[in-house]
Amino acid sequence: MNQIIRKYRAAAAGLALLIASGLAGIASAQTTQKEDAAPTRSRADSGEIKSCVECHEGFYAIARTKHAVKGDARTPESTGKSLTGNPEDKMCSSCHGDLSAHLKTPRVKGLVPVVFGKKGSAEPQNEACLGCHQSGSRIHWQGSKHEQTKQSCASCHRLHAPKDPVMVAETQASVCFDCHKDRRAELHRVSTHPTKNGFFSCSACHAPHGSTAQRGSLQKNTVNETCYTCHAQLRGPFLWEHRPSQDDCTNCHNPHGTNIAPMLKVRMPYLCQQCHSTAIGHSNVAFDGSTLAPTSGSAQRILGNACANCHMKVHGSNHPSGARLQR
Repeated sequence: MNQIIRKYRAAAAGLALLIASGLAGIASAQTTQKEDAAPTRSRADSGEIKSCVECHEGFYAIARTKHAVKGDARTPESTGKSLTGNPEDKMCSSCHGDLSAHLKTPRVKGLVPVVFGKKGSAEPQNEACLGCHQSGSRIHWQGSKHEQTKQSCASCHRLHAPKDPVMVAETQASVCFDCHKDRRAELHRVSTHPTKNGFFSCSACHAPHGSTAQRGSLQKNTVNETCYTCHAQLRGPFLWEHRPSQDDCTNCHNPHGTNIAPMLKVRMPYLCQQCHSTAIGHSNVAFDGSTLAPTSGSAQRILGNACANCHMKVHGSNHPSGARLQR
């Protein structure tokens, strides 16, 4: 029995020794961490220059973007100069400007020449971006709607993101909807383009950096030219034209969506009667619910496709007998 008791006492003493050594190790590690952290704080207070990544580690996803391509002489990675001696910092000064003062006193606000995002003014941000991105679709930026409303490039683009959401068809609309909330509502109606599903982006029709279009910053000069990019079968020319459709598609359609297929502003026959006077044609009385069967024989003029039940070539006809757009 005495031997068993001595064995248990020895085991308990060993366990106590292990616990004590473990606690001592934890305390030593905490002391070491404090000692390691102290120089970092003192360097920042003393003005010693640190690498950008030490404070802005989360922003270094930019290393996986086109801005960081070393083989392209046009990128910030190739043209930038590191002020800290760390090659990872080469891109920062290319866009943010001279960071010498900020690196010496990083806690003092207002020392970064170009601050991107909502905290910075739009003009220096856009000037920094247009220094490289002035060509191509950006040549119409000056005077565009977004420029006039003081929007910066960073209002839409995520410069440090490997995949910029506004450059991906599936996520582009969500970026545009941050400002264009009325379009978000329209695109959730019954009849719309497949924008919310990612098959059709806003930039398929609109030029966000400005254009020479008559209105809407469209990719093409007119509404119809823009629509014909996809709906080429409606371009014409037709032997018998339906003037409203050849003039402007939005006379009848709302391209962002309606509750009437196919994106009609008003249900037929009321849409047609906005232009076609009821004083001539089939009747001198506007078609309405009172003309339904069995009280009237005009049911075919209001049910289904209404006017298009007979006049189905509403965009124009090339048939020799298609003067009334019936064939």
